[in-house]
This record gives sequence, C-alpha cells and structure tokens, in this order.
Amino acid sequence: MFRTLTLTLSALLLSACAGLSQYSVSESELEKALYTQLEEQAPRFTQGLVETRIDHLDLTVGPDNRQVVRLDISGETAINALIARFPAALDLQIEGRPVYDRQKNAIFIRDLNLLKSKVNAFGYQGDVAAASAGMMQMVRAVLENQPVYRLDDGRYGWLKTVPVAMDIAPGRLVFSPRFSD
Repeated sequence: MFRTLTLTLSALLLSACAGLSQYSVSESELEKALYTQLEEQAPRFTQGLVETRIDHLDLTVGPDNRQVVRLDISGETAINALIARFPAALDLQIEGRPVYDRQKNAIFIRDLNLLKSKVNAFGYQGDVAAASAGMMQMVRAVLENQPVYRLDDGRYGWLKTVPVAMDIAPGRLVFSPRFSD
C-alpha cells in the first residue's frame, strides 16, 4: 500500500515538474497577436494625406535555425490627393530578435532589420527601400513600444516566480526555468 502510494505521488510530482520544465508559444499564436496589434495601430499612422494598411502578415520563428523572428508583411501605402488616390503596394521582409521582458511578462521584437522591400506603384515594380519607410515606421513604432505577446494567461503563471530563459526553436519560443547560466 505504502509503495503504491509512493509511486503514485512520485509520478504526479514528475508530471508536475515536466509541466513546469518547459512551455512554448507557437509562431501562429505570435502571428495572430501581432497582426491584431498592427491592425489596431494602423489608423494612428494615417496622417494627413498618407494612409498605411497591412493586408497580410506571415511570422516565422527561428528560420534556418537562427535566433531571430522573420516577418513577411504586405500592405499598401497611399497618398490621398484632392482629386486622386496614389497607392503603392508594398512587400517587406523584416527580421528582429525576440526578447522576453520578465517585469512585463511579455515578448518584444527588437533590433529590426529590413531585409527586402518590393514596391508596385504606377507601373513600376522593384526594390525601393525608401518607399517602404512609412510601413517600417509603423512596424518599428508598434514593436519597439508594445509587446508582441503577453504571457498573462494562467498557463504562464510560473514564469513570474522563477528565473526563466527563452530559447528560440524552429516554429516556437520555448520558456524553461534557468537557475544558472
């Protein structure tokens, strides 16, 4: 009887430790949260005659086993003149470093770099980094000042109570206790 109880308690303890040993956030969770944020912030960047909109976002965590997050963003920047609208379709590829802020219990993307930019406007198609400045300004303003993902849900409660390391694995960010480095 005592042996069965001991084995049962040991199994429960091991499963609890396994649950605490690691937790991950998938790239689809991050992508959904980021797209929602960018959509909400877009009106803030529509100033005067210039309007910026994001139509599509694809987020990749750890591409090529690197310690970065890659964002593929497509959208439109348009100049609204009195009698006409002049749109420019933009496709951007941006990389940044995901950072976990323990005090805010949130993930940010920092050190953003523009890798590629394609513009399609007035019959011109090409790589013009200057034309993508408005879209990059919007993305930087959101990512540098607001978390991409908040770990507020009950699944992440243990992250606030122990030292945590965030590792980047292909397709996910992995959180695990780390008491020494």
